[in-house]
Amino acid sequence: DNLDLFQDTVVDFILNSMRNEIEGVVTERGNKFRSSVVVLTTGTFLRGKIFIGEYRADMGRLAEFSAYGLDKTLLSLGFEMGRLKTGTPARIHKKSVDFSKTEVQFGDSDIIPFSFSNGKLDKSQLSCYVTYTNKKTHEIISKNMHLSPLYSGEIVGNGPRYCPSIEDKIVKFKDRDRHQIFIEPEGFNTEEMYLNGLSSSLPEDVQQKLINSIEGLEHAVITRPGYAVEYDYINPIELYPNLE
Repeated sequence: DNLDLFQDTVVDFILNSMRNEIEGVVTERGNKFRSSVVVLTTGTFLRGKIFIGEYRADMGRLAEFSAYGLDKTLLSLGFEMGRLKTGTPARIHKKSVDFSKTEVQFGDSDIIPFSFSNGKLDKSQLSCYVTYTNKKTHEIISKNMHLSPLYSGEIVGNGPRYCPSIEDKIVKFKDRDRHQIFIEPEGFNTEEMYLNGLSSSLPEDVQQKLINSIEGLEHAVITRPGYAVEYDYINPIELYPNLE
């Protein structure tokens, strides 16, 4: 109750300069929504751009448009903006995986919910599976490193500290003969599997080769390629402790 969903791109704020208050938002199609509170959850969509090898597109996520307009409004209001980048691995079809060559990872038998009001979880769990990169995988990546936008200088945004791309792992950890990959189901009602630990922005054909070099994934079929995404963010020190 009391919740309406509306799909459009917010491009501007409705501001009351006399009281220094926000009164709503304006969308790309000219719709105006009045509100005393506006919550921004821009994710990777604010001037988002994705990179797959030499392919570039203004998207916040593969096949989803990025948001333009609001960045100019935020800058005009004096907010300090910057660019960040992150990445995501390829998704593959479940039926193309040879799970007999992987290590099964079961979920916890004793599940502790996040909320104290939740007494128990009745949903069944889906298992994950572990495999590893190898020397052949690393050779494929090294030979094609010049095709990665992460190393061609095209991406200027700072990346996350604790989840490097597979290209970064090969460059920064040359002493490692292998890197762990978790094959994770995307959900209960999909055949897509997420290759956790194999984030990449290499060209699609190179991604296919490096994935097929991994044990259990010799015949893996990519349903969605991995990619890097660069996007705008507001410097967190611009916010109060309550995120206002």
